[in-house]
Amino acid sequence: MTTPRGINGTVCNAQQYQQSISSPTDPNHPISYLSNGQSIGLVLTAEASFLSFRNILRYRKALPNADWKLLRVPTDTFMFSLLVFDLVQALGGIFNVRWAHNGIVTTGSYCKAQGIIKQIGELGAALITLIITVHTFITALWQVQLMSQRSAFGLVGLICVFTALWVGIGNGIHKNYEVPTPFWCWINPVYEGERLAGEHIWLWTSLFTSVIMYIPLYLWAEGRLSTDKQKWYKFHLNNSDGRIEYTERRAAMGMLFYPLAYALVVLPISVTRMIQFSRREIPSAALFFGLSTFDLSGAVNVFLFLIIRPRLLLFSPPQATVEPE
Repeated sequence: MTTPRGINGTVCNAQQYQQSISSPTDPNHPISYLSNGQSIGLVLTAEASFLSFRNILRYRKALPNADWKLLRVPTDTFMFSLLVFDLVQALGGIFNVRWAHNGIVTTGSYCKAQGIIKQIGELGAALITLIITVHTFITALWQVQLMSQRSAFGLVGLICVFTALWVGIGNGIHKNYEVPTPFWCWINPVYEGERLAGEHIWLWTSLFTSVIMYIPLYLWAEGRLSTDKQKWYKFHLNNSDGRIEYTERRAAMGMLFYPLAYALVVLPISVTRMIQFSRREIPSAALFFGLSTFDLSGAVNVFLFLIIRPRLLLFSPPQATVEPE
């Protein structure tokens, strides 16, 4: 059923529109009306999510022999998990299509489903990205095997359990946990602690860790930095002529592009959410830009898979077998 546009390009009258406006003293509203521009902004976020969703599903390679294993080393396990969480996050963004079509964001089962899916995808991707950053940094600089494949499975399992428990318990013990915020459904602004501990802290930790660890790893990849073999906490600055194992260095450097790219796509949405925490107004266009960039993380990861081919990269082409004549 089509509804004529009302006040400020929304589908409501002046009284309904005024009642739906959030304020610092009353941030919780069960319904949010969208203007034409806001509906277009939501369409853009949904398209970004669909692009990530589509690219992740399409990215696959033929298996030339039965001996090739999908998950061979811990990094494969982490990267596969990252793709899965990217897929879930993209699915949550696609839910915005309904809000854009109806011009109304309202509570209900659909709203709750979107909030849960977005939480699982965003929190899981942040935690996995943090693990990839730290794992790559330690294994590259100190040339050690940090964990076995079984340990990697266990760590990913712990992340999945933590994510499921956090999201499930939050929705179970809190009333009106997933509400319009206001252009899509997510954690109610009343529960700021849950927002911080359940996502923001991990997003920002992953962001800053990626940036900080990228610098020494870059110097190491260029042969200008090394660790002391006797005292692990000591670093040495080397001449560029002293490069060794250049291929391995560049491979490790390529792995760090994933958390670095994650930091870049997270930065806009992080800035907007920090502003929201200060209880200041923020233009809806800034929110849509930040979310659209964030929802492109899956597409960005797939793009990196295609242009960076280090040995440790998931889905690297298996060695072709030669049939005996």
